[in-house]
Amino acid sequence: MRSTFFGFNIARTGLFTAQRALDVVGHNIANAQTPGYSRQRVEQTQLSPLAIPGGRGMLGAGVEAIRITQIRNEFLDVKFRNENTSFGEWQTRYETLSEIEAIINEPSNSGIRNVMDEFFSSIQELSKDPSSLTVRALVRQRAIAFCNTINHMYRQFEKMARDMDFAIKTTVSQINNYAKDIAKLNDAIYRAELDGSSANDLRDQRNLLIDNLSKLVKVEITEIKDPNLSNSGSGKMSILINGQALVSHDKVDLLNLENRTEHPHIDGVMIGNLRWDSGSTIDISGLNGQLRAQFDMRDNADGNFKGIPYYINKLNEFTKEFAKEFNKVHSEGYGLSDTGTGNNFFDIGSVAARDIKISQLIEMDLDYIAAAKNAYEDGRGIPGDGSNALLLSKIRDNHNMFDWGSPDDFLKSLVSNLGVDAQEARRMSENQEILIQQVDYQRQSISGVSLDEEMANMIKFQHSYNAAARMITAMDEMIDVLINRLGRVGL
Repeated sequence: MRSTFFGFNIARTGLFTAQRALDVVGHNIANAQTPGYSRQRVEQTQLSPLAIPGGRGMLGAGVEAIRITQIRNEFLDVKFRNENTSFGEWQTRYETLSEIEAIINEPSNSGIRNVMDEFFSSIQELSKDPSSLTVRALVRQRAIAFCNTINHMYRQFEKMARDMDFAIKTTVSQINNYAKDIAKLNDAIYRAELDGSSANDLRDQRNLLIDNLSKLVKVEITEIKDPNLSNSGSGKMSILINGQALVSHDKVDLLNLENRTEHPHIDGVMIGNLRWDSGSTIDISGLNGQLRAQFDMRDNADGNFKGIPYYINKLNEFTKEFAKEFNKVHSEGYGLSDTGTGNNFFDIGSVAARDIKISQLIEMDLDYIAAAKNAYEDGRGIPGDGSNALLLSKIRDNHNMFDWGSPDDFLKSLVSNLGVDAQEARRMSENQEILIQQVDYQRQSISGVSLDEEMANMIKFQHSYNAAARMITAMDEMIDVLINRLGRVGL
């Protein structure tokens, strides 16, 4: 026969379980706006029943709160992180290509095509009035503006590459910081779950860090369960990049950047290989995410994803071939004074776009601008001869100068290709952002806190608590009758 006080114990288990459930509801409501928080719930089960002597059945013993679990879908977590990796990569490509578009600044009144057109217009004016010092001064002024525009574009590309260096360093530093924080949380979670508990809040913090990390670089998550622990969620987690562990439980293999002094595109100390702290080199081509895009945009001179070096090379190619052709025609003409032939109009150094400028002779003396094709017998250019200036003006329409055609065709093709790449990067970035939002909406529909649902649960558990308390009161009244009133009839 059961104890007289057995009913108290049943009511007590119901009271404590309802109280635990109300605590969890309050925790959910308090963290409804906390980034990365997953709603929690109390898992409860009935206690082992007592057998009634004589084989007359089993007697229920109450309820037990066995654990507090978080509601989370691992498949959606993996999907979100994969899409986030692609988003980080395409977003970085689009932002970088947009900045390149701003540097080239076409079409615009201050872009290189317009400046070049103004330069050739002044050359045409010179062909009409080759002896005019005013027109010659205009030619020199427009030529200086043309050179300055190219110089400025090169310096902007150079600065952009240095900025990308800094961005790469920042991204690597962020990855390392995330890895350290995750390793600390791994150890804290493992220790907290040794007794079979669930460190749900710590797991939420870790998942949020992994979500943020996934935008920077593609990660693979593995968690080996510990068979010695009763909690099936416990284990030692690792984060892999390119198949190698960035985080192995509480250990971290940090990323390091090497410096290199040689670079085919810009001067100064540049970031080189990406290495593990343990010494091995990381294959950049195997990475994805923001870090991969930053390396591609800074280093790629060709291929599907054209970076800053590609546009630097194209600017150098344009400048070198343009100056070469212009100097060739100019050197065959005559100036106003006894300057003879063989004088270049432009000077270019080892890096054409960086170094191009008008020749020192023309900068000092306008007579050296070779507008004439013929000379007097005494060597002096014919004042009214502008035939060489006319030949110079026709360079603008020389369709054999570049593989892409004339100088103007070259610039238009460069701008067009850039526009196509930028448009694709923008489209992919926007598509990935939509995918992320959709997956995150699915995650939130499962893991997010619904205040309406929590309010309903609060009322449900409140009634459970009140009912259990009322059961204790009823049992108390019954025992009071048994102890204090039974057998007192007639007293």
